[in-house]
Amino acid sequence: MAMADNTIYDLLDEVNCADSCEAVTALCELIDELLKDIQHLELECISTRYLLSRHMDEEQGSLLRSDILENLGRRHYDSPAYQLFKELLYDGGDPMEFRDYLVKVQKACKGEWPCWH
Repeated sequence: MAMADNTIYDLLDEVNCADSCEAVTALCELIDELLKDIQHLELECISTRYLLSRHMDEEQGSLLRSDILENLGRRHYDSPAYQLFKELLYDGGDPMEFRDYLVKVQKACKGEWPCWH
């Protein structure tokens, strides 16, 4: 986030109540729940694309499978608010990059993730 004098600042420096502020904690918990919803929807989208690719002619199906991860949800890596969320809830780790989620993504790409469960 840029200020009028073009200095860049970090939200972590702005929030001195991060460990005890109920509002910050509640917002981080909400973001965490929303991320879980995004992960679920992405897995459903990937799984559905895979299933759809099986009903297309070979060339089109192959193209869809090769682009199966395209145009999923945006990532907010550069957002100061997302950086704060990751620091407070995951010690800087990104739940969208956690191994358990990425394993599920790889399974969905191969048609091994349950769709509409």
